[in-house]
Amino acid sequence: REDAPRWSCGLLSSNPPRVGVARAWTGFRGAARACAPRFGALKRACTRCRQGGRRGVAENIMSVAPDAAAAPLLHDVSKVGHRRDVTQLLLRVVLGVAAVASLVAVVGFASAMDSRDNARSRAVGRRLGRLGQAPSVPAVAPTETSSAAVPRLPIYFHIEKTGGTSLVLYLMSLLASTPDQSALVQRTRSEDALFDSDLREANLLCPGSAAFLTTVFADNAASFTTFPKPLKDSSAESWNDCLLATSHQGQALQTIVRADMARVGSNERAFIPLGMFRDPVQFEQAAWRSELFMYHDDRASLDWGTLSDNKFGTLISGEDLGDFSDGGKFATIMRETHCKNNRDNNYQTKKLIDDVWWRFQERMDGGEDLDLVHAEAVDIALDRVQDLAWVGLTHRYEESVCVLSFALRRNPKNTAGTNYDRGNLIGPAFKGNHPHSGDAFEGDMSDALKQELYECNAMDTLLVKTAQRRFGENLDEMTRELNAAVTGNALVTSKGFEAEDLEPLPYLKCLDDARARQDAGVGFEPEGVAAVASVGAEQ
Repeated sequence: REDAPRWSCGLLSSNPPRVGVARAWTGFRGAARACAPRFGALKRACTRCRQGGRRGVAENIMSVAPDAAAAPLLHDVSKVGHRRDVTQLLLRVVLGVAAVASLVAVVGFASAMDSRDNARSRAVGRRLGRLGQAPSVPAVAPTETSSAAVPRLPIYFHIEKTGGTSLVLYLMSLLASTPDQSALVQRTRSEDALFDSDLREANLLCPGSAAFLTTVFADNAASFTTFPKPLKDSSAESWNDCLLATSHQGQALQTIVRADMARVGSNERAFIPLGMFRDPVQFEQAAWRSELFMYHDDRASLDWGTLSDNKFGTLISGEDLGDFSDGGKFATIMRETHCKNNRDNNYQTKKLIDDVWWRFQERMDGGEDLDLVHAEAVDIALDRVQDLAWVGLTHRYEESVCVLSFALRRNPKNTAGTNYDRGNLIGPAFKGNHPHSGDAFEGDMSDALKQELYECNAMDTLLVKTAQRRFGENLDEMTRELNAAVTGNALVTSKGFEAEDLEPLPYLKCLDDARARQDAGVGFEPEGVAAVASVGAEQ
């Protein structure tokens, strides 16, 4: 793949006697994937690998790591040159058996999965891992509605600490179609209360969705033995009319939503998948400022307990909260607990593939090669980034929402009236944990510590790099279309949504305003992102 050609080739050529042809192939693409359609892309990637000579993986994958030894999760590509002949032989063999291997892998995988008892939790997990397939759930006949009249459904998987709460508020502001809906969004952003139930009742949010929290299941969900369990406030009418599906759930949210639609007999709606990502170093800083609340294994190792055991805002002193120096408490816990445990790092990647991640974690816990497991996991994650209809970046939030507005063909909103008004809502005891609402900067850090954190989060680093590339491509395409429309005194092309805004000038003004705020320092690109931006770039 373009994003990691040398990593792909290095993986395929690594230790062929130990890994074996079939495992090197199916392991790289994943047991559930057909091999043959991907072979041409892999062959081209390895051609680029050979053309690139012996340039280190760390140089390509992570610019902050100067050599392969500095990136422990990646293979030592100094051996790739010695294995080039082996690689070529391996490719010839794989080309001959690719069709057979793909058929055996897919049929065998499906047969093994279907043979399990569906009531067992392991079987349930594997059904979720079969990408593109909805789990088997009791369903009723869909309501009679013309498919042309069924609107597409934006579905945003909200990764914690990426600015997602403000993004959900922005999305609801964009999609609101009545004054009452718009007023409810304003109450949600400016009052110290949870309005998720009201937002679902108003059809701003879909059943089970939440602006601040994870997926909300029905009150009697514990009585159900199947998964996914029914969602809160679910009905066919709600699924037909709701405007946004979102929660602190990852890719599994799509499976859960599809299952609930089938359960209540609503019309099936096409998804518009949305995702926003953050520089891995900033992400760790933001997690620290929130006392690592979503890092359950780290909190257990630190004996911090749950949020019920220790009230939020009591575990980290005010001095330590903003101290990101090399010898501070943050650096010590990152090195000695977070990165060493290797369970809560790479959080964004794990969130994106949360429906299948448990399988990779089991293999690592069982002693399998970390390089191989991480390569398989990140490969699925990168494909999913490519499949997103919109990709946002926390450190370029203002421009991101302009691109989002254009993608949905909705007149852009002023973020000053949509961002979560955290500064006025959080009491003095919590302000240190959430010092700002207007930009992504979390505090100064040395280059050496940043390098350690990029290495610790190698999968997230590659993920964010890929997201940045997608964002840049979408922004360029949007700008070209808008300028062409202005030059030709025309409207932008329709996407088939209801109540579209096709005048180009509001979108161009949105971009101009976003860049003016960035130039003024309201939102700016932090130092660490420059390193991520060059990840995988051709030299």
